[in-house]
Amino acid sequence: MKGRHTMELHPQMRRVVGMMAGPELGKLNPGEARAIHRERFLMLNQPLGPVQRVLDLYPKGPGGPLPMRVIVPITARVDEALPIMLYFHGGGWVLGSHETVEPQCRYIANAAKAIVISVEYRVAPEHKFPAAVDDCLWAVRWVYENAKEFGGDRNRIAVAGDSAGGNLAAVTAQQLLDSGPALAAQILLFPVTKMIYDTASYVENAQGPFLTREMMDQFAELYLNNEEERRDVRASPFYAEDLSGLPPTTIVTASHDPLRDEGIAYGELLVEAGVEMQHRNWDGYTHAFASWGGNIDAAFEVLDFCVSGLRKAFYGPDLTD
Repeated sequence: MKGRHTMELHPQMRRVVGMMAGPELGKLNPGEARAIHRERFLMLNQPLGPVQRVLDLYPKGPGGPLPMRVIVPITARVDEALPIMLYFHGGGWVLGSHETVEPQCRYIANAAKAIVISVEYRVAPEHKFPAAVDDCLWAVRWVYENAKEFGGDRNRIAVAGDSAGGNLAAVTAQQLLDSGPALAAQILLFPVTKMIYDTASYVENAQGPFLTREMMDQFAELYLNNEEERRDVRASPFYAEDLSGLPPTTIVTASHDPLRDEGIAYGELLVEAGVEMQHRNWDGYTHAFASWGGNIDAAFEVLDFCVSGLRKAFYGPDLTD
């Protein structure tokens, strides 16, 4: 069952939409769009929570130094190897950075009692498909090989991301099935699961608010090299022939989001393939609202929902604080 919205935007969501009034990101050049995207997300997100430490690493990846921000939770002990979640930021494969996701990464690290690593993969149009995929895959493998260096447990690794980052997390999980390392979980927030924009939610929410059909078309044009790549499973994980064996999955969708139905449909495919999956659709909210915890209370509901999936995967269903 798809998540067609049955109510208007939540009052807090309406207020945030008003705060974001201004030039549409899709009508700007990438540099201008990145600056405004960063400004909006910093304005709307929750304050940075306290953590034990933050390490900025730059291991040499497929395209040169790959920025990785390691966030160690405040409760970490020297004698304890913690599970690890790699987080891939959203932004249409064009926008986004450590800064736009660090507040929620810190929150998840403390709530899930896990090391969270933000990955600044290469972005388009300077780096076309599949550069971002290559970076995310490489990052997981590098973390697996080097987990001990920052107190991590290589046998408990998860991937997560929002929007385009959710796409990259889903693709990474699929690509790792044959080669490893095995993942403990994948967390997909408002994910792009296919680059063919043919769902009912794309019609309902074509004009947004926040994310529009036109913006998604522009992101695809900037990211992909040609139209044929829209059906490549490294761009559209929805089209993978076999989803069995994927790790336990948490999916978040929102009613007023063009991407709503493809996220729901991907979850249904996972269940059909025998994958453990939990999904929740937030009615009255737009794409990406989980990143605006400074202004939207429900953002923390989303983060806690994601943490529930992580804690179960990392520590088992009977974990008590």
